[in-house]
Amino acid sequence: MIVIVTFLIVLLISGKVTTSGEKLLDAFPDQTMTCNERTVLQCNITASKQLTIVEIYWTKKAEPDFKCDPTSNNNPPGFECNFTGEALTLNILQSTPANIDTYYCCIMAASAHGSEKINVSLGECSGEFSQNMTGPGEMECSFNSVYPDGIINWFHYDENVTSNSSVTSLKNSDGTFNISSILNIQDNKPRYNCSLWSLKNGRYLKDQEFEVDAGGGFSPVSRTSTQHCLSGTLLFLAMMFSLRTCLSL
Repeated sequence: MIVIVTFLIVLLISGKVTTSGEKLLDAFPDQTMTCNERTVLQCNITASKQLTIVEIYWTKKAEPDFKCDPTSNNNPPGFECNFTGEALTLNILQSTPANIDTYYCCIMAASAHGSEKINVSLGECSGEFSQNMTGPGEMECSFNSVYPDGIINWFHYDENVTSNSSVTSLKNSDGTFNISSILNIQDNKPRYNCSLWSLKNGRYLKDQEFEVDAGGGFSPVSRTSTQHCLSGTLLFLAMMFSLRTCLSL
């Protein structure tokens, strides 16, 4: 155990070491994951001569006990690693914020050893939207399993009515967030827009518009339907213009 820890310390400090000064591994230093999709990290063997490999595996900075060995059947859940003789790959089966870290591909050969690091980040997780009436005059808007963290703003057309609401944000075990907000609605303002603002990126990630009826129910306003109506209107006007042009000839 002490030998392995000492070896890791040498690798992390030196980055790559060989007896001849030759680089053994090569990898892209930065990689961005797509949320909930498979991510493949790859280190290529660059040694000019055939290596007698003693051990080859992946580890990560934030978890000292993490180790993915292509020769082992006991690897961390959610990860797969393979070695083809030319490249060492690590498959992150379902990318989440919990997988953000610096990963190291490590090789021990009879005459040399080395490592390469890959800084892994994550894009946005859009998550799922839901809304419901929590009580008389109260509407709740929720964005679940989203990343990065954010806040919810409310609008009545162009008027910001967020001051009439409260917001909560809970972090999930996978690093995503469940963000919800309850708005005290006003009788004379039936249409509202619930928008998720990203604290990290400084912009809106998602939004949903809906109407509250006189009975206290609500219905989402379908932008798709609105777009389809607009497209149909434009098509009708184009046909009328073409017909008018033909008749004038």
